[in-house]
Amino acid sequence: MHGSGMMSSLPNHCYALTHTLVSKVLLALMINSGNSEQTENSPTSEPGMSVGELSRRTGITTATINYYVRFGVLPAPRKTSKTRAVYPAHFEQLIGRIKELQAAGLNLTGIKQLVNGDPTSPLAAALPSQQASHSRQQTASGAISIPEFLEQSELDDELYEGLISAGLLRRPRTGPEGAPAHDRRDLSAARAFARLTSAGVGYSLLERHTEYNPLSKAEAVFLAEHLNEATNSTETTQPVNLVAAFDAIRRYLRSRQLDEAFPDWRNP
Repeated sequence: MHGSGMMSSLPNHCYALTHTLVSKVLLALMINSGNSEQTENSPTSEPGMSVGELSRRTGITTATINYYVRFGVLPAPRKTSKTRAVYPAHFEQLIGRIKELQAAGLNLTGIKQLVNGDPTSPLAAALPSQQASHSRQQTASGAISIPEFLEQSELDDELYEGLISAGLLRRPRTGPEGAPAHDRRDLSAARAFARLTSAGVGYSLLERHTEYNPLSKAEAVFLAEHLNEATNSTETTQPVNLVAAFDAIRRYLRSRQLDEAFPDWRNP
């Protein structure tokens, strides 16, 4: 499936898409897995795993995996019967990439545009172009070295040190290789700080987020009350889904307050 013969059969326009956030390897895998008939008949097809095993390896539920396939952010697995399917080993990397994009703030619609190589998508131009293979592997595994963290977040050294000192970014922890490292949540927050800085927001204002730590703590306690009261557990009401629902409500209520206090905020 990964042989040079298969790669050489890709249309030329696919290679141009490798300069988007979706890497060359991811794009090739997406296209190749669409050629299901050829892959199934090939004696060199890569070994696969059950949806349960893929769920165990990636930490997401089987229902979520099936939903990703239906939505189109994952290609269809190889069917072995009407009720069973085999997921190629590279699906683990694809799901890691989806997690990375979600951590960067993209919803599934935006991720679908990227993984399907839509050249008209504004996301392709808005997001960083191409990252090194080592960087992608680090981010997918959850550990990001400090040099990679600074490169991917676009924070400068001074701002990074300031945010760490103020407690607005967590201090790096020891990564799998023994070196200091951050995780995807840190990266998402760092990118948000970098975006505000690029818009002209000064550090003195960013530092004032520490003044709202009591509010953040109160909101966390309020969220915990929701999680504690949620006794109907289904595939769609897992804690991560409930946290996302809570965040959506808080954003909605906050935006209403903003609209009321500053009705023209969209047109500065």
